Amino acid sequence: MWGTVISAVGGLFKSWLDTKKAKHEAEIQMHMQLAKAEADWDLVAQRQAQYSWKDEFITFVWFAPLIVAWFEPEKAKQWVLFVSELPYWYQFGMFGIIAASFGLRWYFKQQGFKIGGKHE
Repeated sequence: MWGTVISAVGGLFKSWLDTKKAKHEAEIQMHMQLAKAEADWDLVAQRQAQYSWKDEFITFVWFAPLIVAWFEPEKAKQWVLFVSELPYWYQFGMFGIIAASFGLRWYFKQQGFKIGGKHE
């Protein structure tokens, strides 16, 4: 009788353990598929960039304060200050566009990238 009880409890435990293992393996597989999808997205973005002037425009805008600073440093500082005072959602959107355009989403995600300190 005790052998049957122990066998039944052991079977339940093994079944529970197998279920946990299967769930863990499924979760690992899901994370791997998500990582692959993100990497594929970045590769497609890089390939499509060759047909677009968007990256050149974004680069020009991004470095505009440095270009202006050669001639009028105060105007460059005003531009940077203006951008820093924009709402959080706008700054976040700017960085998102840059990250997607240059295939850097993985970097910002890995860094836990946050813009500014407060959310508006």
